[in-house]
Amino acid sequence: MSQNRWSSVRVGLSIVMLVSLLIAAAPSAGLAKAVTLRLAHSEAVTNIRHEIVLMFVKRVAELSKGEVKIDVYPAGMLGTHTSCQEEVSMGTLDFYITTAGLVSVFDPQRTQELIELPYLFDTAYQAYAFMDTPFVTKFYDPLKAKGIRYLSTWDNGFRQMTNSVRPIFTPQDMKGLKIRVVKSEMSMNIINAMGGNAVPMDYSELYTALAQHVVDGQENPYMNIYASKFFEVQKYLSVTRHQYSTLPIIISEKKWKKLNANQQNAIQKAAMEAAPVFRKKVMANEDSQRKAMEKAGMKVNDVPDLTPFRKAVEPVYEWAKKKWGASHVTQVLAEVEKIRKQYPSGKTYFGLGDK
Repeated sequence: MSQNRWSSVRVGLSIVMLVSLLIAAAPSAGLAKAVTLRLAHSEAVTNIRHEIVLMFVKRVAELSKGEVKIDVYPAGMLGTHTSCQEEVSMGTLDFYITTAGLVSVFDPQRTQELIELPYLFDTAYQAYAFMDTPFVTKFYDPLKAKGIRYLSTWDNGFRQMTNSVRPIFTPQDMKGLKIRVVKSEMSMNIINAMGGNAVPMDYSELYTALAQHVVDGQENPYMNIYASKFFEVQKYLSVTRHQYSTLPIIISEKKWKKLNANQQNAIQKAAMEAAPVFRKKVMANEDSQRKAMEKAGMKVNDVPDLTPFRKAVEPVYEWAKKKWGASHVTQVLAEVEKIRKQYPSGKTYFGLGDK
């Protein structure tokens, strides 16, 4: 064989081998790499929150056609609100379920707290509709720069007051009571304005603090009070409905950017679908949870007239105007008023696209 012909054969063989190597190294067409993500939350496995999380996990797997698997760590297994949020920000934890007030620490302006002003809504339906608006979504946009992406607002319900000293009917009954709150300036100001002494504390420490009388009481929705068995260490529950408790589910922005479009769409869609299911379950279970706590020995009282409480928290609005500017508070109230008109008492709403 001539030298030129042999050289041509060697070149041809080299090309064939190179192409074969490239084909072997390339991923098969249509086969995206599966990912396993981690989701943490603070509540017990007996809480409705955990039930919805499991539903969300299953739905993500379905929508992503098996590309996304999510491992769940409930009941504060991976740490406190503060530590878990920081891990999401850094990208070492993928999902966390939080509140607007808690996650606001990643925004220098903390504007997310504005959507947790006291007595914003007359009904839960108004709260649901408001939380689903683009107006609220924009409040979370500044968090992307800190590594946190907002997906959707699930449901935590209206916050109620519990304590081990006396029933609460008026703000005067709050005087002298040490009440645990989440680490949010808004929450602290609300309880202080109502007459109590706000004590910020991690949720994981709360049951023990109540049992040992480190604090006299706390404030949470029925769902959390019941599932965490606070009725075992608290004698009174007073239905004050002083604040709608937001429940945003967040994902690490770093991890989000590593996901493909199919995986992102599956997660976003599943998060949105979970909201109305969660809300219906919370509302459907409140009466039975209340009765169960009463049967266990807790004294539950309605507050016939919330007007004194609404009056008491007016300074919170003045504080908010000084902190964020009167125009920002006015804008929030204007958007809420639109929702009030769209969903007056008696008209229901559970979520976008809900049937």
